[in-house]
Amino acid sequence: EEDPFKYTPVIHNYAATNLIPRHLGPEYIIHGAKLYSPWDPTKTEVTLVVSEWFFDRSLHLIQHLDDKDHPFSEVVVMVPPAAAAHDDYDLMTEVPVRTQHRGAPDFMDLCEADIKTDWFMITNSYHHVARHVDLMFTPGTFKPVIPFTPATYAFCFKYPYCKETINLAQRFNPGHDKVVQDMDMLYNTEMRNAFCKEWKEENGEEGELMYKSQQRRLMFRKKIIGPPGPTGT
Repeated sequence: EEDPFKYTPVIHNYAATNLIPRHLGPEYIIHGAKLYSPWDPTKTEVTLVVSEWFFDRSLHLIQHLDDKDHPFSEVVVMVPPAAAAHDDYDLMTEVPVRTQHRGAPDFMDLCEADIKTDWFMITNSYHHVARHVDLMFTPGTFKPVIPFTPATYAFCFKYPYCKETINLAQRFNPGHDKVVQDMDMLYNTEMRNAFCKEWKEENGEEGELMYKSQQRRLMFRKKIIGPPGPTGT
């Protein structure tokens, strides 16, 4: 049966879509695209922090790093104090990789990772790097574009963990209204350092004071469902 519609590559609808030039096709007429600049290695170096819990769970990620189009100039693998450190990462990837033994619980990796570059991202050993890591930046000012969902009932508040994450974020910024996943965030190292210093002053070195002042809430529930440490939100 013949299709009654005729399709053309000349026009494409990118309504409400953020793009970098690589995403564009052969079309000549574009509707709705918001075009951003891609990552520029001459302007921005990015470290990848990998949270690890065993000796070699992150090896799959590292071994396939050179097959991917990514911005990472270094990888830091966060491991437990008792875990051995690999000395053969240079055989697996051209990207410099170093091991850092934790001096705090794993949920503090965001604050404890020793970062040498201006920017970093974080993942864990149960993930791998995407075929294309498409970081977006505003043209001219080169500020990173961060994906988020609005902190509304439909997207967040009906889920206790998400609701508590926003409650904690609003201790720092009372008007905070966005949810950012830890692994979607491109962190500025200098701002991370300043945030973590203030976070520890308020919540304790390992978050032991986060919920200590919530005794009234604990009277009505057995426990507060929320993050144990700092988050991208």
